[in-house]
Amino acid sequence: MKFYRPSRKTVFIIAGIILLLIIITGAFRNTMLNYALNKKIKVYSDRIGARITYQNASFSGISTIKVRNLGLVPEGKDTLILIRQVSIRIKPLQLLRMRLRFGDVEILEPSVNLQRNGNQSNYLFLLDRKKSDSTIKAPDEKAAGNYAQRVASLFNTFFDYVPSTISIEKFTVKAAINNHRFSFSFPQLKITDNYFKTLVDVTDDSLSMHWQIAGILNPRVNRAALSVRTMDSLKVQVPYIHQRWKTVIAFDSARVQLEFTEPDGETSRLEGEAVLYNSLLNNARISPNDVRLERSEVDYRLNFGSSYIELDSASRFSFNKIDFNPYIRYETRPEKKLKISIHKPEFGAQDFFSSLPAGLFPNFEGIQVRGKLGFNLDFDFVFSMPDSLVFAAALTSDKFAVERFGNTDFTYINGPFQYTAYEKGQAVRQFMVGPENPDFRTIDQIPAYLKNAIMTSEDGSFYYHNGFIPDAIRASIITNIKEKRFARGGSTISMQLVKNVFLNRNKNITRKIEEMLITWMIETRQMVSKDRMFEVYLNVIETGPMVYGVNEAAHFYFDKDVSKLTLAESIYLASIVPKPKWFRYSFDENGNLREYLQSYYTLVSGKMLSKEWITQEEYDRLKPEIELKGPARELVLPADSIPAEEETD
Repeated sequence: MKFYRPSRKTVFIIAGIILLLIIITGAFRNTMLNYALNKKIKVYSDRIGARITYQNASFSGISTIKVRNLGLVPEGKDTLILIRQVSIRIKPLQLLRMRLRFGDVEILEPSVNLQRNGNQSNYLFLLDRKKSDSTIKAPDEKAAGNYAQRVASLFNTFFDYVPSTISIEKFTVKAAINNHRFSFSFPQLKITDNYFKTLVDVTDDSLSMHWQIAGILNPRVNRAALSVRTMDSLKVQVPYIHQRWKTVIAFDSARVQLEFTEPDGETSRLEGEAVLYNSLLNNARISPNDVRLERSEVDYRLNFGSSYIELDSASRFSFNKIDFNPYIRYETRPEKKLKISIHKPEFGAQDFFSSLPAGLFPNFEGIQVRGKLGFNLDFDFVFSMPDSLVFAAALTSDKFAVERFGNTDFTYINGPFQYTAYEKGQAVRQFMVGPENPDFRTIDQIPAYLKNAIMTSEDGSFYYHNGFIPDAIRASIITNIKEKRFARGGSTISMQLVKNVFLNRNKNITRKIEEMLITWMIETRQMVSKDRMFEVYLNVIETGPMVYGVNEAAHFYFDKDVSKLTLAESIYLASIVPKPKWFRYSFDENGNLREYLQSYYTLVSGKMLSKEWITQEEYDRLKPEIELKGPARELVLPADSIPAEEETD
């Protein structure tokens, strides 16, 4: 009988397995466990600047580790995180290499306690980017700037460490932040076969809510999903942000899904969707009203290269009945660039206006229209060359018409109407714009000097454009980018009129969009003539403290009717239109115009001459000199410099 003789390699393998079993079942495994655990704890404690503590760690069975009373304690602060027990099934072969890899995880009674009073807190240290561990190697500069690698590293790490099964018992989060309190708690959360669902009790000061959270974590295909919905009559309301930012965000349900793929060594991709149902937003800087959307959805595809981040044009953004496909690309090499492109060639005009979020654009609510609209936007910017900016935007129409106005009939300004002036959202004055007002002046009663000076200063092509000057908008964007602040606007007289008459009370960040929509509608459909628009504008613009319209301005500064203004006086009034409350800064202590206005006079009069609005003789004779005679004189000059009126018998 012939016996099988094992090879030397087989003998070593069998011996290795036997040795491994001895180590695993022997007395050394807890020592090895604590060594590996303490090593990791030291690295992360040093990195975040807080103590990671635990009572004890030991094996239970062959491959399960139990860690008791695991905590995160900031130096000199209350405990931030405490977990009564963590049980983790690991791979023993990885332990021999001093590495921990997770299988099933069971977490008992985890609690998070957030405390803050002013600048003192037990969690802000986690947001301190200045902290760094000197023992950790600085990442390679090129690798740090490689978006594809950074995204791949982030999501691969996340999905690598997602256990196949997770069980969490009695999880609570409590927060006391500057006298505001909120909490989350759920009795049990289990992730089984990559799926989980649980009920959550939420409190936000005196508000109590009940949510259901469900989701998927599937590391095999790098996919994650989360959904939240209300379980009672209240909407899901995001806690704390109302107290912190005076903002309410609420919805009936929401879901978000992402899937990470790495098609090749050059590009990483993140794609998925996010959906909100019956959402509500309230923030005074956005709108004085609740902003509501029945449904908003984003299907996104983000591509990450070594030096760029790209929102693929296959992405789709939709709200109610309208959707569009934006393309955005940000590059860092060889030059820093930003490109935005949106092309929506044709869509129903009524679908668009019906889809506008309720409460955001109140003037359009209830409007009925017909026809088609189209929208195109191209924005291409090289950061090192601001003047090379490419900007083009257009809203087009085909057989567009208004069949019935909504909350506002934009043609009402064709006749006499009552104008209300607002300051900081409060009505400060009302007056008629029409013959009933003794200070109202028709377009023919206002001198050409003043009309042309204001057009030269504010909108030289007012009578020739359709409400917008693309080059002026482009120039304002370039200036604002260079100045790193809002230093220049691109508004036409049409847009200023709309802002003053229809949006005077609204001071929020969406007002500009509504302003442009109303301007486009009035100009495109020729609802108001250019002469009437300019006439109304000249009769309602603010020209001083509680002074409105050019005739009131003529009396306030010069004690005369607007029809009697000189060229120099007209150019001065044009100079204060952008900032009427600053009129005092135009004068020195003697009531003379300051020297800086010399260049303004030269510029405006030069343009008026080139357009033949004044003659060469008028241009040569012009001096930046005016004499204050109206009530403004007393506000500009010191009281003791104004001569007393002579007494008469």
